[in-house]
Amino acid sequence: MSESRRILLTEGSSTSARQTLHCLGGRHTIDVMDSAALSQCRFSSFVRHWHRCPLSSADPIAYLRRLKELIVQHHYDVVIATHEQAYLLSRVRDQLQNHVGVALPTFDAIDRLQNKANFARAMEELGLPQPHTRIVDGTSAESLQERCSAQSEFPCFLKTAHGTAGRGVVAIHDSAEMREWVKEQTASDASLPNQEIVLQVAAPGELSILQAIFNRGRMVAWHDAMGQRRGVGGAPIVRVSTHRENVAEDVRKLGESLDWHGALFVEYFYDQATGHHQFIEANPRIGETVNAMLAGVNLCETLVDVSMQKTPESPAIASGVAGVKSHQFLTAMLDQAMRTNSRSAVWRECMTRLRRQDGYRDSEPEMMRVRQDFLSWIPPLAVAVELLLSPKRSHQMVRSTVANYGLNADAVAKIASLPAQELSAIFE
Repeated sequence: MSESRRILLTEGSSTSARQTLHCLGGRHTIDVMDSAALSQCRFSSFVRHWHRCPLSSADPIAYLRRLKELIVQHHYDVVIATHEQAYLLSRVRDQLQNHVGVALPTFDAIDRLQNKANFARAMEELGLPQPHTRIVDGTSAESLQERCSAQSEFPCFLKTAHGTAGRGVVAIHDSAEMREWVKEQTASDASLPNQEIVLQVAAPGELSILQAIFNRGRMVAWHDAMGQRRGVGGAPIVRVSTHRENVAEDVRKLGESLDWHGALFVEYFYDQATGHHQFIEANPRIGETVNAMLAGVNLCETLVDVSMQKTPESPAIASGVAGVKSHQFLTAMLDQAMRTNSRSAVWRECMTRLRRQDGYRDSEPEMMRVRQDFLSWIPPLAVAVELLLSPKRSHQMVRSTVANYGLNADAVAKIASLPAQELSAIFE
């Protein structure tokens, strides 16, 4: 077991942050910084201090100054970027490492995966499997419309270069739907023609995720799981751990090629009939980790060790076992409310959970782990009450939560263009 550390999480609104608490809580001293006054990690017996901070996407310089202030004041051993703050922190990685333990890739490496078009290019360059993919852009709405309309394979997924929690990914079923989407979006987003758009044919099989921890290009731990039911933004509601070493080997090649340092997870489709997989997206962060912990590999603990440069040099790679089932009840309620706007649908989901039926049977909770963290019942209960009163509130709840940690194309461009001298001055 890792030595007890003082740890700061870079946000407390996401499901990734909540699950990181469950994987590290009780063994470490954990504080959280977040732009929201209330979010799900606020309700945890594992959190010592809750620190308000500026919104990292809106004011990245102010966010970094607040981060430096907290590191100096509380003498943290480790900072864990639980979500999109990894993109910002990678710009000051070298300076940050002089003050605290942190495992982050270089900015060039993280931009290869953060940008969906760049990720598709990386797959092609490395010869790794992905669905048939086209990357298009345009100098005007008309040219973008023309290039997207040339798509002949349907159904396909249209992806903007940047997006969080499933935003910026749209299923397109025919050419008429393609034309309508581009027309509507270019009318509402003047910057869209200047962005690269990925058009990717739908892949056969089940959506799965492989998470990995790297130590300067060497994979030290991994875990994969398939989603049996998907909810908000494509997030798994029920997942079952798998153990696909061929997929892990391809992710190892990806991390090695980028000299990756820290956490990443890759989404892919796996065809049970053929045993083939195709990668569709990567995220330069740790993701949701409770299923991995239950399957026998604690990715968060490994990330702490890598951050503190305590990872053994053994060539053995830690991985989880197959067949462990877990669920996210809060995500399931939001999904029902967003799809149906029905109180009865939300109520049926609550009853299914209480009776441990369907996906909840023989399944461990990922978020509401009351025996481990008594206060973890509060966020799901609060969401259930609000959705039963007004299911339409679900859309605003998701938007406001994602805004606390997500990045859109404008925020990405802002962070990429920050003056290096100004960034360096923060951590002098």
